[in-house]
Amino acid sequence: MRKDLAIRLKARADEIASNFSKPDRERNFNKETFDVAEIRPLSDTTATVIFRKNTGKLALAFLYWLNATGGRWEYFFPTDSHVAGMESIRPLLQEIERANYLISIQP
Repeated sequence: MRKDLAIRLKARADEIASNFSKPDRERNFNKETFDVAEIRPLSDTTATVIFRKNTGKLALAFLYWLNATGGRWEYFFPTDSHVAGMESIRPLLQEIERANYLISIQP
């Protein structure tokens, strides 16, 4: 991961923790606060952030770099359904790469 992306990833993780720590946040019934416990890079443009809540529980966010309008880290808190769906993408991406390759070598 490039250093500039890593620095922006850390800043974004801290921002997410701050936003979710607001006691008056919608659906924050337990008045939970979040701290960044660990940032784990997965690739050049993806990472997970593990948050520790003041209740002792953990939460995991998936962050991905969008290289548009100057670039930014976006995120969501994945569910088992998200993970199952993403696991199904690999063979589809391989087929797309194969088809694009065949198109690119045509005269």
